Parts: sequence; structure tokens; C-alpha cells
Amino acid sequence: MRKMKPKARNLNIELLRCVAILSIALFHTFVPYFNALAYGAAAPGINTAMKGSFIALFSMGLINFLGSTGNFIFYMISGFFLIPHAIREEGRGFWQKQVRSVARRCIVIVGSVIVFALLTVFLHFVCRMPSAKLGGIRWLGGDLEFIWLYLLFCALAPFAALVQSKWGKGWGVLLSLLIVLTFACNAFIAFFSQGGVNHALDGWRKIMSALTYFWGFCLAGLAGEKGWSRNRKGAKEIFLVCIFSALITTFVCAAAQSWKMAGELSFKSTSLISFGIAFSLLMLSASSERKNEEFKSGRAIAFFANGILGFYIFQSMLTSFWHLLIFPVINSLSMPGFFPFIALLIFASLLTFIYTLVLSALGSWVRLPLLAAGSRLLKS
Repeated sequence: MRKMKPKARNLNIELLRCVAILSIALFHTFVPYFNALAYGAAAPGINTAMKGSFIALFSMGLINFLGSTGNFIFYMISGFFLIPHAIREEGRGFWQKQVRSVARRCIVIVGSVIVFALLTVFLHFVCRMPSAKLGGIRWLGGDLEFIWLYLLFCALAPFAALVQSKWGKGWGVLLSLLIVLTFACNAFIAFFSQGGVNHALDGWRKIMSALTYFWGFCLAGLAGEKGWSRNRKGAKEIFLVCIFSALITTFVCAAAQSWKMAGELSFKSTSLISFGIAFSLLMLSASSERKNEEFKSGRAIAFFANGILGFYIFQSMLTSFWHLLIFPVINSLSMPGFFPFIALLIFASLLTFIYTLVLSALGSWVRLPLLAAGSRLLKS
């Protein structure tokens, strides 16, 4: 029997997935320290020597932007492919195809959560490794809000595709208006209604986060169908404007030692700058297709990129374990001055990179059999 060759994938997009993984990982490594210094959040053994450091605030503010950008990339790449794919399947049997497609993704997402939850419980009780707080269900619910939102967006993709297909230009105009209004609200939150570090799941800021992620998902779907990635010059301009905005705003906050404002400007989906960076990077990546099979490293890059879902699930469940390992490193290196902080940043980033590779590999190994199982189950 002839073995089917795996579908060639755009190496640029796969690299962008890897950028998203590492950006999110770096953000989660440093966020307890940033929150402690910006909002006075409780964190064990924080070395306050960094409080007055320009380079510390400047670097951590940029890392916050990286984390926000990584989140947007995750959703935008999915919208870029899912919505145009659904539009191409319009016609007879549309809903049957979409139900099967969504069901297959649900199997992968929910299956991944179950597998990593079982592994987390095993590590917690058998290996005595601190991990998630297993006393309740928050570690499977609110702590995985990012994953459950992704599941919801996958389910909504066929509806977004129908609206985009039937409404034409009207949908683009409405979506632009919704994005403008949403970020206007986000700006109000950032400048006038800061909520500190404890952002409740049902709070105003979290709701706006979900909305902004969804508009990014839909905008990427519109861009994918209309071929906006062909406008490489426009994407470069957006990217440069957003990068300079991130550098300038972070520099000003660092010079003024305004930790709190640096946090508000770069907080997840309330960051218009991160939204613009993610969207422009996606357009630039999609504008030049390089197939994995053309490069020796392509298969390895695709392997780790496929682990982004599993990485996000498992790193959320292992947060306390990771911080138990990384906190002493950051604390021991946290001293005032330029060179000590650069040494801290390099060493902590290297450890984060290794940690990211391990979790991404696990995520990819779990994803592949789940995809195969989902396909077999839906065909039976």
C-alpha cells in the first residue's frame, strides 16, 4: 500500500508558531516578578533591587509585549486557515463537513487536556512534584481559559465563514468598527480603570480580552481569504510602526519608572501594539511560502510548532513547578546594574528555551496520535 506523504507546510508560518511558543514561555517566566514590582503582587523571595532599574523595567516591559504578541499569533494563525477553508467548502454538505472538522479539533483539544491532566496528577502525587492546585477545578477551568476560548473559536469558525462569505465588504467594515470600539474600551481600561494584577475571569478586562482575541481571529480569516498577505509593503509598515511604538512607550515608562503603566500598556489583548505586531508578522510570514520539505530543519521546526497547543496546556498546569525552579535563579542574579540584569536575562531565557523545547515536544507527541484517533473515530 502506498504511503501518503504529509502535506507540505509553509515553514515561515511554522517558525511563527515557534516564536509564539517561546514568547509566551518567556512572558510566564518573568510575569511573577513584573507583577510583584508593578502591582505589589505576592511572590516568594522577590529581590526588590530591580525596582529602580531602568534596564529591568525596559526589558520586562518588552517581554510583556512578547507574551501578548504570542497569544495573538496563536489565534490569528488559526483564523487565517480555518475561516478561508470553511468558505471553500460552502455548498452541499457544508454543515456535515464543518461538524466533522470541529469535532476532530475538539477531540484533539479536549484529549490533550485529559492527557496532560493525568500526567500532571501523576507527577504531583507519584513524583512529589509541585504542580497545579489540585484541590479544585480551577486548574482545568479558569487557568485554561486560553484553551477553552480556542475551542470556542474553532466551533464559531464556520459561522464566521458564512458571515464573511455572504456579507462581503459589509463584514470588513463592521469588523473594522468592532476592532476600533474594542480597543477604545481597552485604552480606557489601561489609562483610567487599571485593575491591578488580579483580573477576575468574569471581569471587564477578561471579557474584553476574549473579544479582542476573537476579532483578531476573524480579521486573520478575512486576510487569508482576501489575500492581504500579498501587500508585503503594507505589512512591513505596520510592523515597523508597532515595533517603534513598543520601544518608545516602554522606554518612556522605564525612564519614568512607571512599572504599572508599562504593565497596563502591554497587558495581553488590551495591547493594540501587540495586536498590530502579531497581524503584520502573520502577513509577512504568509507572503513568502517556503515548504518544510525544502529545508533539512523544516521537519524539526514543524514538529515543535505542532506542540503549541500541548505546550500551553502543560505549562499552565506546571506553573508552580516551573517557578519553583526558575525563582531561585532569578533571585540569585537580581542585582542592580546593566550587566547583572543582562546576565540574568540571558541565563533565565536559556533555561526557558530548554523548558519550552521539552514541553513542545511532549505537546507534539500527544497531538499526533490524537489527530489520528480523531480521524479514525469520525470515519467509523
